[in-house]
Amino acid sequence: MYVFDLVNLSISHPITQAWLLGAIALLCIVLRRYRLGLGIAALAPLWLLLCATPAFAHGLQRCLQGQYATQAAVDYPRADAIVVLGGEALADEKDSWRDESGDAIANSRVGFGYLLFRASRAPLVVLSGENDAKRMAAMLERQGVPPSAVRLETASHTTYENARNSAAILRGDGAHTVLLVTSPEHMPRAAASFEKQGLHVIPAPALLPPMRAPGNDWEPRRAVLWDASHTLHEYIGLWVYRLRGWA
Repeated sequence: MYVFDLVNLSISHPITQAWLLGAIALLCIVLRRYRLGLGIAALAPLWLLLCATPAFAHGLQRCLQGQYATQAAVDYPRADAIVVLGGEALADEKDSWRDESGDAIANSRVGFGYLLFRASRAPLVVLSGENDAKRMAAMLERQGVPPSAVRLETASHTTYENARNSAAILRGDGAHTVLLVTSPEHMPRAAASFEKQGLHVIPAPALLPPMRAPGNDWEPRRAVLWDASHTLHEYIGLWVYRLRGWA
């Protein structure tokens, strides 16, 4: 994994960001910029409080998720291939990703990729992710997807590598237009990365439910900090990818 990805993962958590603000405040005080230092010191707990508030954290998430509309698999146009990105918790039991009627769960990436294939939206499925591709392939094969229709990309650690390595596989199969499946909040960075590789991308986000927290949306809760961290990770990641020319 690239160094910036490790940094990105750490600084996306609001607690880490609050500590960084505190360190900057201390530096300002050491440099005798007392007013600025005290202002930044006051900002640190306010930022932490804001990120723990469901209304704010979920609002940030909706800004990412709302960029691409979700819809049923049969409503998407046909493409040359379906690309499913790893990175989510995969089911251990062979039927646990299916609902009571036996249909694939649409809020799973691999489940929604299967629904697209079953709806004949593309004849080829590319599964991308070092740790997930083989497991996703086994899940699809158990549901009747022929191995000849599946391509595995097992060398990627990052979204950039997902796009770069998958594009090489797709070019080998003569595929140019792809239905890209990932989580809604990851889609802006993923779609931009795949388009940077010269592919025509049709975003097909899995139908993940929004983050929810019980109780008052304006009541700060520690658990919400983890939700905010995931969302901030995507904002930071998209900024870094654009800076490096990867998106």
